[in-house]
Amino acid sequence: MRRCLIGDIWAAAACVAACPEPQREAFARLLITQADAAHRYAKRLGRAHPAWGNGSLMARALLARAPQPATADASFLTALGLVAHLLAARKSGL
Repeated sequence: MRRCLIGDIWAAAACVAACPEPQREAFARLLITQADAAHRYAKRLGRAHPAWGNGSLMARALLARAPQPATADASFLTALGLVAHLLAARKSGL
């Protein structure tokens, strides 16, 4: 997956927050996995993945077209923490 910036995390959290609570972690993992697969696809073929974008987490998240939640909303903040946690775990190899 391409290097994540705050906008990537923010966009992914907005998508995750729009999911029902029991499905959020699985959906966040799926977004990250698909962004990584799209990045590998783009590196190999020189073009964006047709369904998952260019390999950035933001590109993948924006394709889901989730509504932008209020930044003070508890579900958004929880999703933000979840996405950050999953990315940190991925980076540390856990």
